[in-house]
Amino acid sequence: MRLLLRSHPRPFKSLPSLPSLPSPVFLKSATLSTPFPNRHMSSSVPPPTAKRVAELRENLSSVRAEISEAARAVGLSNEPTLIAVSKLKPASDILAARECGQRDFGENYVQEMVDKAASLPEDVRWHFIGALQSNKCKAIAPIPNLHSIHALDSSKKADLLQKHLSPSRTHPLRVFLQLNTSSESSKSGLSVAPSTRPDLLALAQHIVASCAGLELAGLMTIGSWEASHAEGEENPDFRVLRECRDWLEGELGWGREGRRLELSMGMSADFEEAVRRGSDWVRVGTRIFGERPKKACAGA
Repeated sequence: MRLLLRSHPRPFKSLPSLPSLPSPVFLKSATLSTPFPNRHMSSSVPPPTAKRVAELRENLSSVRAEISEAARAVGLSNEPTLIAVSKLKPASDILAARECGQRDFGENYVQEMVDKAASLPEDVRWHFIGALQSNKCKAIAPIPNLHSIHALDSSKKADLLQKHLSPSRTHPLRVFLQLNTSSESSKSGLSVAPSTRPDLLALAQHIVASCAGLELAGLMTIGSWEASHAEGEENPDFRVLRECRDWLEGELGWGREGRRLELSMGMSADFEEAVRRGSDWVRVGTRIFGERPKKACAGA
């Protein structure tokens, strides 16, 4: 009898088909150009301690107050947006800052951003502010809540970002063109020499005409250490970025249309000066999160 049952098992009643579930490997993949699933997985991130939340709340309040004061000093009605630079910091720090009302966060390394974006709430607005390599565009473009790329410097990278954007994305990916205003060989970005202005214009025109999924948002610079720490003098990097912005707006005809390019400039050492010089986005890290570990030690 046992043999009969084994040879002719009782047929099971057919079950209704179930929708297919995303493969678990998707969460680890940085190369797929479809939206990240499981957008509510913050439970996988250790919750921040009350002490850390209080510490970041105090730091954020201090930085925001300084931004407001710098804006008032020059009669600005609109304050720039603060990007909290969380590179090499744990995801729990982002949750802590988020409890304090911060929503814009900046990262320098693609894989670190991909990993954090997969495990943190979807109301976080991610800004990529590091040097972007062509072979990393495919990994970063699908992040659904990637708000801005602040370091675009070639039409090739613009095309790759356009190609790999998530099809479910509802808003264009904002891009800032990075300019090397200090002409330092160690820094990325387009040259600001007058003879290279046509290259800047060509890149801007390419994005506007050929990259429907991208929005040309503005210009970005990382100033020199010397200029950032000089006191009592106008930062020459900020002045050059404004001049390039004004020139590019004119060449694009945006001034006549009432459109404008935004400026992303100013970090922990010089954000107050950047605010006074008209920055729309300031990128502050150590003043908020404290000193960072070295990249090798952080395992990034």
